[in-house]
Amino acid sequence: MTERTITWQGHPHAPAPLDAIHQARRDGPVTIVDDAGRTVSLGTFGWCKELVRIAWQRLLGLKLAALTAVFTSRTAPKVAPASAKATGPVVVVLPVLPDMSHTFVYRELLAILKQRPAWRVIVLQPNEQAPRHREAEELLQLATFLPRDGVTRSYLRTKLWLLRRRGQQLVSMYRAQPDAESQEFFGKHVLRNPRHPGNALQLADLLRPMQPRHIHVYASTWSANVVMGAAHLLDVPFSISSYVDFEFAYSHKLLPEKLARATFFRVVTKFCQQRLCELHPEIPETRVPVIYLGIDLDNWQERCKSPGRGVIVSAARIVEKKGLHLMPEALAQLQRDGTEFSWRVIGDGPELERIRQLCEQHGIAQHVVFLGAQDNAAVRDALMHADAAVLPCIVAEDGERDGIPIFFVEAMALGVPVVTTPISGIPELVRDGDTGFLHPTADVQALAAKLTLVLRDPELAQTVGARGRDEVHRTLDVHASATQLIAQIEAGQIEAGQIEAGQIATGQNPTGQPPPGPLAP
Repeated sequence: MTERTITWQGHPHAPAPLDAIHQARRDGPVTIVDDAGRTVSLGTFGWCKELVRIAWQRLLGLKLAALTAVFTSRTAPKVAPASAKATGPVVVVLPVLPDMSHTFVYRELLAILKQRPAWRVIVLQPNEQAPRHREAEELLQLATFLPRDGVTRSYLRTKLWLLRRRGQQLVSMYRAQPDAESQEFFGKHVLRNPRHPGNALQLADLLRPMQPRHIHVYASTWSANVVMGAAHLLDVPFSISSYVDFEFAYSHKLLPEKLARATFFRVVTKFCQQRLCELHPEIPETRVPVIYLGIDLDNWQERCKSPGRGVIVSAARIVEKKGLHLMPEALAQLQRDGTEFSWRVIGDGPELERIRQLCEQHGIAQHVVFLGAQDNAAVRDALMHADAAVLPCIVAEDGERDGIPIFFVEAMALGVPVVTTPISGIPELVRDGDTGFLHPTADVQALAAKLTLVLRDPELAQTVGARGRDEVHRTLDVHASATQLIAQIEAGQIEAGQIEAGQIATGQNPTGQPPPGPLAP
């Protein structure tokens, strides 16, 4: 029996189309591929499962309609929203704390709090299993965590709690959706997964006594969903900081709404700005400002000279997009050519075991040291003794890619030459032969050639490293980026009459330097 393939456009989590289900029931196996690349194979009983999914979703729609009919006939919630003229603090919301992969965010937020100590920090989700580094420890002393009551309960109890105690507010959030499609999605989201709406209600309850005048959230995915709901209930403006363009795929269904409602949608590279404006040309660039993520340059002092011992350092969460699986083959080429090297890998992740095996297969395991997850101090110490910093970044199979890895910023601040690929926003910082070295994506031979060049020509490596250091010091100071973000937030507050123009953050950078301009082309 020949298997048939059907392609359809629709949400990746939607049930299979009815025509495919009937085809599978009649003629045998059918493979379905949606526009997001999700593949479903309907075998003997697969079609039955998909029919159940369709029936369940229609039932949820009926439940939402009933809920709406009940609560829209009643009075609105008696709790008054915060005024648009609220005089309370700006609130910054973090999705999780601590998290090793969010160190760069924590660093920027600490720089913001030095300039605006009255601003408040709210964390939506604790991560008790993650190691605590210095930046996380500082924020843990300053942050308030969202109460777990109601959200950590079982699925059914949480749903009942939401419907019984917060039904009117849920309907208010539902009716605020811009169109029927968004309402349908929101309704399914609420009824099938109450966590995010529940978080939004809890966040609104937590913030209401503070009377916040603005909410800023880091990450444009689920945490932005929570903040958007809370901001709607409180009637206060909000804004978003997005780290990488891959976030857009995660939040694609509600992304237009976030863009329309947020006062601004901050991105960290010009590449992300261009990509977002291409996806949504109705949004002006001024609503999508580019504010680069910087580092505290005081903690990253230049080395005296290149060690010259062939030490290569890679530090990252070890996932596919970092491209570290390409390194063993490239290093094997260096070994065959007689180039001395040692590779030190800092980090942990799902790809670690695969890379270990590849090092064994290519016969270079004796030259590789896996150091595991480390704090910033350990990364800095490793880079102080490095001849090259390498991440051969790629676009992962699921579309995920890096923005500008902070590891490169830290390495360049020390004068360490970086070797990488022209992915996403990386070319905005790393220019081949000028501020670093670039090779074509997923080209192992080209990677080996760049590594050979860096390790065998220390004078060139030092010259390029020095140019990279100058570029970072000119454009990527965390205090300057914090000043820019504060100014962006407070510009809207001036328009709303919440603060005086003289309170704007511009020029209040503790470094005494003005905010940096865009990175050189």
